Amino acid sequence: MKYLIILIFFLIILFPITIFAKVSTDGINQTVCTRFEEDLGRLAAIMEEVRGRKGITETRVAFGGVDTPIESADYWITYAAEAVAYQRAQKFSSNSSLRYSLETLKGKVLRAKNEVRKALK
Repeated sequence: MKYLIILIFFLIILFPITIFAKVSTDGINQTVCTRFEEDLGRLAAIMEEVRGRKGITETRVAFGGVDTPIESADYWITYAAEAVAYQRAQKFSSNSSLRYSLETLKGKVLRAKNEVRKALK
């Protein structure tokens, strides 16, 4: 009996019992959206610096009609930021719908990154 108590004690000390909480789809969604927002913030800062160095004062494009790589990058950053805001507000009932939606959002963020890369050339 004494050995059993010691064994249980060591098992509790060495291998703590962890209660695994179900990770909610909302928590995953919020975490990923936060990461995407950070990326877009960095991209926007890069574009501010590019505009400052080139002496461009205004390039905000709301509905397309872009003529230059800088306007295109600004457009896609804005578009992706709006998509992240929309994504953050969504509630998902299944992991598959969340995954699909996040993959779509990832494509928009990657497009914004590619447009910034083109504007830097």
